[in-house]
Amino acid sequence: MTSDVWRFQARHWGLVLVATAASAALGHPPPSAVLLGGAVIGLATMMYATAFRAALQRGRLRLALGLLFVKVAALLGLGWVVLTSRTWRPDPIGFTLGVSCLPVAAVWEAVRVRKK
Repeated sequence: MTSDVWRFQARHWGLVLVATAASAALGHPPPSAVLLGGAVIGLATMMYATAFRAALQRGRLRLALGLLFVKVAALLGLGWVVLTSRTWRPDPIGFTLGVSCLPVAAVWEAVRVRKK
């Protein structure tokens, strides 16, 4: 059995939703920070997968490079806003919790593929 990027993404977003709901139920860390962390890493991974798929298709190299440029620019812009904002900064624990859903989803997918 092979791994599927879209199934991996679905698991990631499911884990992000569960972590966000748990955060809302417990009251800490803020659910918005959990959702933001999960969204940042999930969208970055989705853009990498889309760019890789476009690069494999004949004549789509410009699209792949454009997607990677947009991803890097968006992450740099978001990082700049988060690091320089004086009024709004996401909770670091919540943000990290959201980001950590991606490696958990990766391990989950690897274990599923290895068992079959």
